[in-house]
Amino acid sequence: MDALARAGRRIDQLLHEGFGNEDSPLYHAINRAIVGLILLSVVSVTLASVRSIYEGNEWIFNLSELVVVTLFTIEYAINIYVAPDRKKYILGPWGIIDLLAILPSILLLFDLRGLKVTRILRILRFLRLLRMLRVLKLAKVAVRQYEKSREQRFNTLKMDLQIYFIALFAVLTIFSTLEFYAEQDVASTTFTSIPAAMWWCIVTITTTGYGDMVPTTVVGRIIAGAAMLAGLALFSLLMNVVGKTMLASLFGSHEVGADVDATGKTKSAVGEHEGQGVVGSLCACGATIEPRWRLCPYCGKPLPHPTGTDKP
Repeated sequence: MDALARAGRRIDQLLHEGFGNEDSPLYHAINRAIVGLILLSVVSVTLASVRSIYEGNEWIFNLSELVVVTLFTIEYAINIYVAPDRKKYILGPWGIIDLLAILPSILLLFDLRGLKVTRILRILRFLRLLRMLRVLKLAKVAVRQYEKSREQRFNTLKMDLQIYFIALFAVLTIFSTLEFYAEQDVASTTFTSIPAAMWWCIVTITTTGYGDMVPTTVVGRIIAGAAMLAGLALFSLLMNVVGKTMLASLFGSHEVGADVDATGKTKSAVGEHEGQGVVGSLCACGATIEPRWRLCPYCGKPLPHPTGTDKP
């Protein structure tokens, strides 16, 4: 009994460490494995829409889906177990995303033969579409890492780029899938698969507009309009990342103005401990500046060299 109790405590410790302790190496290893499963699932669903690839290889896609949904179900159950507030997790956005990652595949296991054929096809199509929402789990992982970087005051530029590419991947995957299912029944449609729809989505969100693929259904056009708006949001996000990169190159700081005192002047790493006898340098405009900055973030004037020379 003592051995069983010790084993139970050890398992409990590992579960909390691997799924609840964000500073644990085991936690990061599990996160990397989850990201790999998400990408495997997205690639599987995408390739399954290509008839020439799917036909004759159904067992590979079915096996892949079984493995992915089983592991995601185990992950969802463990997350509920280790959550400090289980109700908050289940009803929260991340818990709902985790549930949506497994619910469609679980529902596909139910016997739908009692329904009419047309209703079966609609339900199956909708459930297959929902499986692409697993890509949102990538955002869950990225947001947690971003929050940790900000709390520890790391340079967030790498995380900004990671979040941008995850958002781009999510928009591309979800809107391509939506458009494919909206247009696939149209006669002589050019949306013959999800990969084909991805080309349309790239052209649309970048506002290129070749016109070689055009949605004709009402639902397809609504989805296209939403994809255009998402493209504008992605462009704004990219400009934010580029802006931070330029600030880093000009001022030598990844977040200029992140620490601002009551007077509106920045607290530099040198000058924030003025009470301890350390005084930061000042620009001619009166703003407190850091020694490594080359331009003042407030007036834009070149700053004197730390040695006292006028070399910018």
